[in-house]
Amino acid sequence: MLANLEAVGVSRRFGWRWALREVNFSLERGSRVALLGANGSGKTTLLRILSGLLRPNKGEVLISGNPVSTRDRARIGLLGHDPLMYPSLTLRENLEFFARLFCLPEEVVAGRCERFAEVLGISERLNEPINTLSQGLRQRAALARAMLHEPEFFLLDEPFAGLDQVAAAGLESILRDFSGEGRFEDGAPRSFLLTEHDIPRALSLSDNVVVLSKGEVVLRAPSCETSVEMVSAALGEGG
Repeated sequence: MLANLEAVGVSRRFGWRWALREVNFSLERGSRVALLGANGSGKTTLLRILSGLLRPNKGEVLISGNPVSTRDRARIGLLGHDPLMYPSLTLRENLEFFARLFCLPEEVVAGRCERFAEVLGISERLNEPINTLSQGLRQRAALARAMLHEPEFFLLDEPFAGLDQVAAAGLESILRDFSGEGRFEDGAPRSFLLTEHDIPRALSLSDNVVVLSKGEVVLRAPSCETSVEMVSAALGEGG
């Protein structure tokens, strides 16, 4: 049975404002889900709670029906707004640093870094400092960093932000074949939860869509049965 990453009755408050209210959500292993909503709808807060960076005021996060432990967090990979790379270090130095931070065995560190750099098309940039790379290449580098420990669940918070058309097209291609042959050593499917402002792109990359508005789930449906107009109406933007 495939594992699920779940939010059960999750609510989160910042001061007097509730960012999330009684959110129930399940990300099945191997699935691709688009999480949509306007700025301030609670998308990033939900991703931070699912990743363990924030605790909910109410509710809980589960993996396979059990509360997420510190050890379970290694099963989750997060790509946030900040690429979390050291700008003066080379791409290789960054990846090797994070590989050790993920407690990968020393004998596999170099090979794992090179493999994911190749998968993401940045192997020729391994010896270049991060601060010399374009925004698109930095985003790929950050994704390589998130993939190093081969987690089961990926949480991608607006990964296309700041990318030009060419870089965005390259990242789309990677995500469409995210669990393709040779991506992960065990050959098992991976899942991702993607936040994105471009509704057509989000629908095309996902199997299912969840829409948040003012911290509440207002739409949950298969992407193939969802239109831009349906999402806009759920957000109160439609005519």
